[in-house]
Formats: sequence, structure tokens, C-alpha cells
Amino acid sequence: MTSSVDNVTRGPEFAQTFSRERFEAAKQPERLFILGVRVDNLDARTALEGVCSDIGRRVNKPMRKVFFANVHTVHLAGKDEDFLNCVNAADWVLPDGSGLAIAGLLFESPIRENLNGTDFTPRVLEKAERNGWSVYLLGAHPDVLRSCTHVLKRRFPGLKIAGSHSGYFSRTDEPAIVDDINTSNPDILLVALGSPLQEQWIERHAHELRAGVAMAVGGLFDFLSGNKKRAPGWMRKAGIEWVYRFFQDPGSKWDRVFIEIPLFVVTVFTAWLRTRGRSIVTGISRI
Repeated sequence: MTSSVDNVTRGPEFAQTFSRERFEAAKQPERLFILGVRVDNLDARTALEGVCSDIGRRVNKPMRKVFFANVHTVHLAGKDEDFLNCVNAADWVLPDGSGLAIAGLLFESPIRENLNGTDFTPRVLEKAERNGWSVYLLGAHPDVLRSCTHVLKRRFPGLKIAGSHSGYFSRTDEPAIVDDINTSNPDILLVALGSPLQEQWIERHAHELRAGVAMAVGGLFDFLSGNKKRAPGWMRKAGIEWVYRFFQDPGSKWDRVFIEIPLFVVTVFTAWLRTRGRSIVTGISRI
């Protein structure tokens, strides 16, 4: 991962066009670039209104992409410029986790709210149930996907589940999956393949998918199905849910805890020292 301040900011070339109404609830909406990764620094209400506005206005418009950025995203983007470009070209990149919050505070650009996909997506689904929007689920093990579907039907009885497909498929299966999604014509496509696969999959097929929005939701299906448990509320409020996740699954999380998080902290702190506190989170644009 680069720690060069010159390479930290990548702003104007990835600017997106946003409607004024989408941001009317935010006084100073900011677009931050943390170690090159774009973050739309919004509160939950503004982000929810914006995403739902995209869903409600989907007719004859390209599908919108909603990603969530966290320390893992930054780490992957630092090693792969194509993935960096993929994330930064999304329509929404929402802040996820305490790591970005620490970087924001250090460089005097505080993250307004932690908008992790596990908490934010159900709020979108609540709106979907209320507005009669449909959802398609892509990802996870078949058993987890079935359990997740049952839970969603209980939790949101009026939610229209247009279709689903597990995350176990090859590249040769993708055209058929795209066809199935397009036949289902969902308002919301939830893709739970883990990073970077889910973002890359959405980007690869964005031009041919017929949906209102596609959201990269990571381990959401595991949590909804009960296959994995969320951390207690106090841990989530304290910003240390990653500790709970590590002890749940140390085999797949050890590198994030012992490599990615320390590297992120060192890189951000080093950049802060080099700039004497001038913002690493530059490339800020106020809409």
C-alpha cells in the first residue's frame, strides 16, 4: 500500500454527478479520499434518501452501484489500481468501520456516521417493503441463502423477493445468472460475494444488468441467516466489532487484524506526520 502523499489523493477524475435534492438533508456533504479510496461522507438519513431516490427513479436509467469502504477496501485498493478505480467509480461509496473514522478525525474531516452494509441494507429493505420494491439475492452458500430468504420473509413480510442465486458459480455461469436477474427485473440487487469479488462482479456486469441499484453487501446473508452472529451492541457502538468477528472466524480474519489494520494505522499516521496535519483526506468536494 502506498504511503506517498502525492498518491494519496485521487479526486476529480472519479467525480460523479449527484442531484441537488439528494443532498438537501446534509449541510456540507463531503467526498473524501482516504489513501486514494473515495468515501461519501454522509449521515445515514441522507444516504438512505439518496439510494432510495435512485431506486424510485430507475425507469430508463442505468443501474446505480452502492459500495461500502472500510480498512479492507483500502488495503485491497492499495495493491490493485483496477480495484481502486472500480470502487471510486461507484455511485455511492459509504463509510464502514472505525478505521476510517480514526483517519477522518486525525485529518480533521470527521466521518459523520458508520454506514456499514449490515446495518444500512436492512433500512433500504424496510423502504423497499413500504414502496413495493423487489430484491434479488446473489451470494453465499445455498443453505445460507435459503435461511436468509426465510428470515427476510419473516422480518419483512411485504418484501418482494424476485429471485436468488448462491455465490457458488464459475465465470461460465455468469451470463445465465445475469439473464435470470434481468428476467426478475429487481429494483434492488444484493451481491454478497465478499471483497473484491462482489464489487468487481457488479462493475463487470453493470452495463447489462437491469436493476435499480446493486449493493455490495459482504457478509450480510451470513448475519441475516444466523450463520454468523453480530457482536453485542456495546462492541458495535465502541467500534470494535472486528474483534468479535476475529474470534468467530480467526482463520479467515487473522490477516485483516494482524496485517491490514496495523498497516493502515502506520500508513495514515506516517502520512499525517509528513503533512504536519494537512489533510490526507483531500480531494474534498462539497456538492
